[in-house]
Amino acid sequence: MNLSKIPYKYINWFALPIILVVDFFIGIVFIFSENIFVILAIFFFLIFIYNFLIYFFSAKSLSISKKVGVLITHNLSLAFSFVIGLSISLMESTSKYNFGIVMIPLLVILSYVITDKYDKTVKDVSSEQKLEEGTKSKKPVIEFENKKYIFSINSLVILAVGTPILAYLIYFFFDTEPQYWLHEIVVKQTVYFLNLFFDMGVSANYTPTSINHWSFDFIGNAAGDPLGSISFETFCTGVQAICIFAGIIICSPHSQDRETNKDIIWRKTKSLFISSLIFYVVNIIRMLIQIELYYLGYPWESIHVSISAASSFVAAIIILLLHKWIPEFIISIIYIGTLLSKRFKLSKEPKKGKK
Repeated sequence: MNLSKIPYKYINWFALPIILVVDFFIGIVFIFSENIFVILAIFFFLIFIYNFLIYFFSAKSLSISKKVGVLITHNLSLAFSFVIGLSISLMESTSKYNFGIVMIPLLVILSYVITDKYDKTVKDVSSEQKLEEGTKSKKPVIEFENKKYIFSINSLVILAVGTPILAYLIYFFFDTEPQYWLHEIVVKQTVYFLNLFFDMGVSANYTPTSINHWSFDFIGNAAGDPLGSISFETFCTGVQAICIFAGIIICSPHSQDRETNKDIIWRKTKSLFISSLIFYVVNIIRMLIQIELYYLGYPWESIHVSISAASSFVAAIIILLLHKWIPEFIISIIYIGTLLSKRFKLSKEPKKGKK
């Protein structure tokens, strides 16, 4: 049996989740281990074995450029799993291990999507069949950048109904106490940059017995006046904006044209990752500006509302990214209008046999 003929994706699906989990636990015990060099040796040995397996089993099925892409993206996932474990070892929240429980499965899913992107050996017959059925049913066809977009009625209903429901469920998930690890990450990163750039002596306070577990504590403002503390809640993480766009991206319909639809999962994953990263960074910058102005003596109520409203304009940038990577969202809205217009015209036409 020639092992090199085995599709690399099967090796990747089996090996990568195991190594991701092992790297995660290595990150957790890394700081507290007395044998750091042994831990590092195990870590790099696992990375070497994984890269060797991917290189060996993809030697004939992938080109050099695709092989490099696979190795870079998957090794970034492995490094991130180690960082997650390392972060947990430094966290205080009682729910800190949920950080790994949430993120490691997402890394595994991302790895599967990347694998699927570079391995397109299976022909999508069902998509061709749907396109043929859509053409026979005389559905509208919208062409954009030399691609055809044909949507089923069910997919359009899922977009309209599923988007707000999914966005709410995701936000509700992160608003529960077991997910307050996100609060700690955002608060401590903000405190680090506040003290790095503004040297204001602010600290992160953890009080698990209160409604809001985390808060910003101040020694005083620039004039020496006492400021007390600012409580931190889920809405302050900026996750609500991520939830809205996650609902839009996930529920955007897929075209029934095979050529248009072939990379939709990868495009959705890329859009979700980059939009979430942009919202997260903008939210950190927003809090830095707000707390710095508060430290200088501006009233919290005024700066909190105004700057939060101004930072929401970043949504326009995300819409542009969606139009570039997932034109299905905007086109599906146009498609709904086309269907309604077509139905309206048919209702206005006189029936045969009647004057």
